[in-house]
Amino acid sequence: MATETGKERSQRIQIDYYRRRTDLHRFRSLCVAIGLFGALAYAAYVALAGRSHASTGPIASVHAAFENDCQQCHRDLTPISSRGSKLSIGLLGIAPETTVEHIETACQACHQVGDHHRDTMNTEWQLADRACADCHADHQGRDHDLTAISLQRCVSCHADLASGCVGTPSVRNSVVGFDKATHGDFASLNIEDPGRIKFDHAQHMMPGQVDTDNRGGFTIGQLPPLDRPRYRREGQEDDDLVTLDCSSCHEMSGAPADGKTLIADGELGRYIQPIAFDRHCAACHSLNPDVATEFSTPLPHAVTWDQVDLLLAANRSGAQALGLTRSARDDSQSTPLPGVGLGRKSVADASMSQEDLAAARQRVQVKCLQCHDQDSITDEAIARSTSPGNELIPSRWLRHGLYDHAAHRKIDCRYCHRAAYPRDEASGAPNDHERVMIAGIDSCIWCHRSEELPTPLALTDAVTARLIDGQPTWASDQCTLCHRYHTPHGRSQRHAEEVNMSDLAAESATNFASPPTTEPSR
Repeated sequence: MATETGKERSQRIQIDYYRRRTDLHRFRSLCVAIGLFGALAYAAYVALAGRSHASTGPIASVHAAFENDCQQCHRDLTPISSRGSKLSIGLLGIAPETTVEHIETACQACHQVGDHHRDTMNTEWQLADRACADCHADHQGRDHDLTAISLQRCVSCHADLASGCVGTPSVRNSVVGFDKATHGDFASLNIEDPGRIKFDHAQHMMPGQVDTDNRGGFTIGQLPPLDRPRYRREGQEDDDLVTLDCSSCHEMSGAPADGKTLIADGELGRYIQPIAFDRHCAACHSLNPDVATEFSTPLPHAVTWDQVDLLLAANRSGAQALGLTRSARDDSQSTPLPGVGLGRKSVADASMSQEDLAAARQRVQVKCLQCHDQDSITDEAIARSTSPGNELIPSRWLRHGLYDHAAHRKIDCRYCHRAAYPRDEASGAPNDHERVMIAGIDSCIWCHRSEELPTPLALTDAVTARLIDGQPTWASDQCTLCHRYHTPHGRSQRHAEEVNMSDLAAESATNFASPPTTEPSR
């Protein structure tokens, strides 16, 4: 085979090949043209749309005031997103720690709320706990509820608490739904009744507060005149028996009794006001050393015994001074004159002896012991009962979750408190003061369940239907209906559960410019 010469090779190769346009050249020119056109179009859009072009959507109405002031929340190269606590790009200076610190600082500037048991978490979970936007994602429309956290978001941690806790969880390790199997019954019902008042609901809800056909029932006419209109039912006369119902003692929160306590909008009607002796008990159980008469001056409730002694003596002396009663040592037959008395007795004779004072105090103690035990009526116990967490009657019974009475106001009370009703109903055993008369989770899941589950059979019977009073038989089972995530002012959740609820309501009004982080509706 002959060897190809250089001249022959030059004839075969096209030396000006680089001057000819190929498909690659044409594609590159097309891309440049598209890029230039896109840049010009974007520049025109920016000029017409202004700053809104950078937004991913309208922000929620509670943040609308600074929609055009992005720097309130955003900072260059600092993402605010569900990936904020995990995103790390070293070349751009993006690190989870700096991102989370910015997110938390920006949110806490307005929402000064506490953490969520952060001191029990490992480092990874602590970082996620600080990333507010992981749960509260904005730019999803004006009507978006930033406090509506999905059940799946809560389950992402609560499916296995042990994996993120530095020790053994003190609560149920896994909660992935809302029924007894996946959630467990309410923890507050599994402990001893914290109440320290002897009280029988069934007896008080009977006409006259006595068993059927028994004599001695309390009548309207036996009440103080100022209290009769409150307890008189339509058509009742003074000789009719006093008939109580739940609302006679258990009143929803609303306009505070003291006129001072602030209650956030989300708190209105949610809680039942604490039981107060002067408002709920004194009409029938006034404290007097003897049989109450129209001239009796009731003693105050929950005061020290020194004060009781002083008032007993003053009561006796005042009645004698007005001629309404005689001294125990007065054996005269003359009639005391109103405002003057017998006229011949000295002031010393009107004084109360130590024996008389001790006897009067004993009669008062007998009345106290109808509701209290001996340890609860000492001066020390009375002083302790005024501090949060030591109430003789707890202000809240379900202490780990929230229940909204206003949202359930059309449902008959006995649906959840059947055990508090008279003994002759189907509630079973006699009631006493040692039972927490609140139904468990089984009473909630008839309505609060997954949308896919059918209506339970129990709601189809006539009795239950009457108690539900025609209410819808489905409601959400989201965790945030009953549980708040944040604790006020960074206090531990356990401490927050022990504070007085009026204080907690006041804090809610102060801390939340928008509704609480987890707004319950149960």
